[in-house]
Amino acid sequence: MTVLSKTTRVQRGQLWEVDFEPQTHKEEPGKRGRPALVIQTNILNTAGHATTIVIPGTTQIYRDAQGDGYPLRISLGKIGKLNEETDLLVDQIRTISNRRLMGDKPLAELSRAHMKRLEDALRILTGA
Repeated sequence: MTVLSKTTRVQRGQLWEVDFEPQTHKEEPGKRGRPALVIQTNILNTAGHATTIVIPGTTQIYRDAQGDGYPLRISLGKIGKLNEETDLLVDQIRTISNRRLMGDKPLAELSRAHMKRLEDALRILTGA
């Protein structure tokens, strides 16, 4: 397993490969090598914080009449180094150890439009 090096800096809006195993409950996303979006502020990311707040992705795509299950899911499509279409599981926010981040580069970086849609979904789901 290639683990994030100490010199690599993750940034908000980047999609990284993450090792979510072991999965402790069946409702939680598991799987080694699952994409996850960093939503943690860059203040913590650049401070060398030991954990990172992420939203897991899934290739089990869901489409409703409006297109993607918003606000529970955000469709990313097949961006960057993703091999398959991916949805973000917005209701599955997790804080993970940085040791779960894999590789030395992100898989992709979300556009401003994707980030705005995600932030709007987060406001809806958290009542903020």
